[in-house]
Amino acid sequence: MSVRMFAGALAGLAPVLAWLAPPVPKTWSDNEIPGYRLPLAGLGKAPALISEREFYALPEVNLKTYPVYTPGSEPAHYMEWLKEQDPKPLVDVSKLATEEDWIAAGKEVFYGRELPRFTGSEHSLQMIRDPQVLAAYKLTTSRDGVLVGLRYVVHEKGKVELGTDTCAMCHVHTLPDGTLIEGPANTKTPFGPLMGDLTRRYAKISPQMLEERRRKHMREDYRVPFLKPDPNLPLADLPAEEIARYYDWHPLGVHGRTGTSLRYPVKIANLIGVKDMKYLDRTGAVRQRSITDLMRYSTLIGDVTDALTHYGGSPDSTLKPENMGMPDGVKRTPDALLYALAKYMYSLKPPENPNGVSELSRRGERVFQKAGCASCHTPPLYTNNKLTLALGYDPPAEIRRQVDLLPLTVGTDPNLALTTRKGTGFYRVPSLRMIWLDACFLHDGSIGTLEELFDQRRLNDDFRSSNWSPTAPSHAVKGHTFGLNLKAADKSALIAFLRTL
Repeated sequence: MSVRMFAGALAGLAPVLAWLAPPVPKTWSDNEIPGYRLPLAGLGKAPALISEREFYALPEVNLKTYPVYTPGSEPAHYMEWLKEQDPKPLVDVSKLATEEDWIAAGKEVFYGRELPRFTGSEHSLQMIRDPQVLAAYKLTTSRDGVLVGLRYVVHEKGKVELGTDTCAMCHVHTLPDGTLIEGPANTKTPFGPLMGDLTRRYAKISPQMLEERRRKHMREDYRVPFLKPDPNLPLADLPAEEIARYYDWHPLGVHGRTGTSLRYPVKIANLIGVKDMKYLDRTGAVRQRSITDLMRYSTLIGDVTDALTHYGGSPDSTLKPENMGMPDGVKRTPDALLYALAKYMYSLKPPENPNGVSELSRRGERVFQKAGCASCHTPPLYTNNKLTLALGYDPPAEIRRQVDLLPLTVGTDPNLALTTRKGTGFYRVPSLRMIWLDACFLHDGSIGTLEELFDQRRLNDDFRSSNWSPTAPSHAVKGHTFGLNLKAADKSALIAFLRTL
């Protein structure tokens, strides 16, 4: 049989293989919801997710999107070609037969999933075609000039819109040689200063623009319905320049995304190795008991389905999607696409580590063991997959029984875990794998290097991290004091070992 005949035979078998494949698991099941979300410290219980019936009543979205290029790299007549395209599915699920097919489809979803928020802004469309804006925003760009994380969307033939914030916007890392690695945090794009610049632009256009594109979103993105008073709401009423300045102070590698806070953004996750994590989010907000939990988390975050979650029983316990850039309400990614995306994330492998094992790193491994680091950062995952207490939180016995708790606090800033919608009162013990790629440390990215992490001077009020904006005020970064009292030689050895993981 020729190669061509064999390939044809395989193609003919694809429908049979798809039929024989295990069924796509349901993202939302009333039987699996109990225990998925952790109790919230300020609420005293877990928030209530919508029902299976309500979830599957949401309209589905499976729409093909297209790459956005830098002005100098865009193919000739590209925009004209896009206007000739009819709306079509991002993924043809009927053609997914093998594990490789599903993973490839998941990559399509990772880079091109239709975006629920901000699609259609003519202002944003003009900005991304401005070379000066692109240079200032430092958006991740592939070697062929594709702006990673942005996509053109065709809802109707003849009309091309811009969408932002695919998975790839935050979870593609750029190596010094320009290589793109899917999974690790984007530590090149200054998301905070970018938001600050947009805030100033909106203010210059009009007070209405500032209200519609920043203040209104802040009141929903950062609102905590169960905290009275809510410490996050007054921030939306600050003068535009003060709002922008807060964003400017966000370090590289963190993002003030929905559910966090203008003042307390969170470090972007590395998706490589996510399959091994028992809890997702820095605060362990949800459990990962199976791939369906990751699928559910992906729709809560990516589709902003979390806007439908009930945070208590008051009339304002849910968010207002129309104030979050979703005037038509929440839509959901189909189960098959969420399944493909989860399979893709599970398939991600770490890049080659340039830091080889040496005599110094071997000595550092001994320091790691002797100092007791392995009790929390247990090999081979370099995490014990447990939760620690946020400073000042003393949960009742009933909540303690519901989690895998290491009953101590490392003393880092507690506000993400206590004053946001992710406020479980806990912090997840992070894995140290691939720490050599990290450009920021601790849950809030407030430390820029491992050397700074183990430097006593960061406890002083005049401390400044290499990871901060030049305009950010000096302040102490407290907590996680483990290793601060080591001798200088032991610190150097320990850091060398950590960079080999």
